[in-house]
Amino acid sequence: MTSPPSATPEGRGRGFRGRALVWKRFDFRETSRIVALLLRDHGVVHALAKGAHRETSPLLGRIDFLSDLEVQLSGARDGLRTLVRADLVRERRGLRAPARFLAASHFVEICDFALVPGRGEPELFDLIEGGLTLLERCPATALPTVVLGLELRLLAHLGALPDFDCCNECGVALVTQAFRGEVQGALCCRAHAASPRRAVGQRAISFLRVLRDQPGRSWPELPGPVPTGAAALPAAWLAQALERRCRLRRHVFAPAATGIRAVDTGA
Repeated sequence: MTSPPSATPEGRGRGFRGRALVWKRFDFRETSRIVALLLRDHGVVHALAKGAHRETSPLLGRIDFLSDLEVQLSGARDGLRTLVRADLVRERRGLRAPARFLAASHFVEICDFALVPGRGEPELFDLIEGGLTLLERCPATALPTVVLGLELRLLAHLGALPDFDCCNECGVALVTQAFRGEVQGALCCRAHAASPRRAVGQRAISFLRVLRDQPGRSWPELPGPVPTGAAALPAAWLAQALERRCRLRRHVFAPAATGIRAVDTGA
């Protein structure tokens, strides 16, 4: 049996209704579950889904991972709400395919570090909801491209997306060449490159610029595969911003990007 999470600020106040994504689930006793719900205006909220495992429960089959629900939550009791009602809005069956489930799980994992329990973040919620829709509907061959674009959007939301148009040291435009800088993940001109110099492919940087500047709906239309090395830079940026390696990331990109392995293994 998994212990329920500790009480957090979202457990205060009266009951309310709202749209929610099923973010996490924990088994609780024999027939119930603790559900972490992500709401646009309330952030991550934990609630008890009483009897969710029973065959007669109205919650049965509705609180699957990443399902989109219209929920009614009770007021808090001992720091925990009760999931009174859950109406299924969208099941996201497309994410059950192994490659899509892996991509979505990685995206959820990195977004989870940016969420504060009980604090609504509408912009991040919209990014997550739109990102999951893209991962569900895009061609399977475009999954690495879409994940890469979503990583850049998350880094921008966190204020952790480096400038890869200009040298980190002198500000000169990186038009034809770019090199790894002394600071992890930073890009520099040849004069300020870290020793030994490690060039970054211009095609890889150009691809990242397109992802950064174009709307997400156009990402699946970009010609693939992801250029060698294009996935390696965001790997370093994410590791720095989240202060940890992303455990699923290399599996998302391994078929498409050989340049990622050196970064993910710490080499």
